[in-house]
Amino acid sequence: MRFSLRVSTLTAIGVTVAFGGAALLAGGAHALVGGASLAPPAMARSVVGVVGVRGKTKTFCTAAAIAHNLILTAGHCAQPGTTYQAQYTDKKGQRKFSNVAAWDRPPQFAIRSNTAIADFALMQLADPLPAEVAIAVLDLHQPPVWPGDRFTIVGEGVTLKGLHQTGVNRIATLVAATPISDQQIRLVDSSGTPVGACAGDSGSPVFQTRSGATKVVGVVSWAGTTDKLKDCGGITGAILLSPYRQWIEDTMKKWSGPPANVAAPK
Repeated sequence: MRFSLRVSTLTAIGVTVAFGGAALLAGGAHALVGGASLAPPAMARSVVGVVGVRGKTKTFCTAAAIAHNLILTAGHCAQPGTTYQAQYTDKKGQRKFSNVAAWDRPPQFAIRSNTAIADFALMQLADPLPAEVAIAVLDLHQPPVWPGDRFTIVGEGVTLKGLHQTGVNRIATLVAATPISDQQIRLVDSSGTPVGACAGDSGSPVFQTRSGATKVVGVVSWAGTTDKLKDCGGITGAILLSPYRQWIEDTMKKWSGPPANVAAPK
């Protein structure tokens, strides 16, 4: 399958970034465009937001809770000089926040002219998330991805231009399309409907269900489109986590103790 991506730009952390005809997703526009449905509570409970403030600039990304004091998001959602908070909804439906005490990205992280490498980050929270926020299980021993493999993304991207906070989790089931590498995959809607990630959905967990278990295997990094009228919704780019297993496990152990939520290989 061949894609002709339109070059597009989105505002992220006060600067404009673009690469390879695809846009990094950290600013404000639409979330999971194309009529994506609300995520079921069982899956949505582990998905939170990341609000960043740097001077007068605000950003919003999505993240997955992988421990009660640790969240996983996109690497470009973590920038020096920015104050971050995890945003979640309590059992009364009220929006709450927990300050990010520290964050780190793998040493391979890089944003280049035509690709993103190791575009994910771990954030340690000053105050643990409450029990109503579920903990997502990571699969760091994922087998090779083949065209047509199914994945599910859940994003909290902003739904109105200029709005930087949201708690609405939407879901999309997408399939892998070529080209595929060991580190990055492209996801599309096999029905032909332009459903996919958009601004604010950076860091959204990419779930895969195998042997009846649903686990996080990647992180949403960028979006592109074959539609000249839109900047996203056609192709969702995701970074796979398995190549960085050792760094993830070491960082989780440093901040949260031994990672109990990492699935064993099968």
